[in-house]
Amino acid sequence: MIFNFRYKDELDNLKGVEGFIYKNYCSGSGSGRQYFSDENGKKIDAVRQKIEEWRITKPLSDNQYFFLLASLLENADAVANTASVYGAYLKHLKKSAQKTLILKPALFDFNDAIHEVFNEDANSLINKIEGDVLYLDPPYNARQYGANYHLLNTIARYDNFTPNGKTGLRNYERSKYCQKREVANVFENLIKNAKFKYIFLSYNNEGLMSEVEVRKIMEKYGRYDLATIEYQRFKADKTENRNHKATRTFEYLHILQKK
Repeated sequence: MIFNFRYKDELDNLKGVEGFIYKNYCSGSGSGRQYFSDENGKKIDAVRQKIEEWRITKPLSDNQYFFLLASLLENADAVANTASVYGAYLKHLKKSAQKTLILKPALFDFNDAIHEVFNEDANSLINKIEGDVLYLDPPYNARQYGANYHLLNTIARYDNFTPNGKTGLRNYERSKYCQKREVANVFENLIKNAKFKYIFLSYNNEGLMSEVEVRKIMEKYGRYDLATIEYQRFKADKTENRNHKATRTFEYLHILQKK
């Protein structure tokens, strides 16, 4: 196993420090934010700093380094004081956020398949890749993923910046998929340039593009079909977005067999 138990014991026994996470995202520091308990915020700082130190002194392989980071992120998320994503924190510590952070190894399924991971604009990447099946799950509203998961990005990067606003956001580039005026054009560009036999798009009825808009775009490029599933609206979503009074939402799976 990549996760050395000696590393686990040492990380679990670290004394918390008042680092970047505690100073900016815990109430005891006076930041006004409460994403983590003071104890867990200090523990996250201590573990994150130790992992970075080990990368230089151990030395850790890239696999070991990123495995430890993934383990920290998974376990930090388990004690986060949020309703779901990191767009907001709760006023009072919920029960799971009061638990002490314990570093458990991140879970991975090992197999013989070859995987490639890309970190770039999808509309640029689409010109470099091809295959049989393309599954798309873009942001569907104006709420950027960078805002929803900003604190996990901050723990991973552990860089110095000035957190913005009440929720302590970091600067990020806003996706065109989160912009009403841009989304249809950028989506059609992606579909047009995709060199895949089958394309699946997961979207819902509250997206910036309507079901009709998506269908009109996709059916230009081949045989189109649609599958719909009804869900009960997520409670945290109802709280954050008070404009929506509906208790149910519809998830669409748009299906295209390209010409």
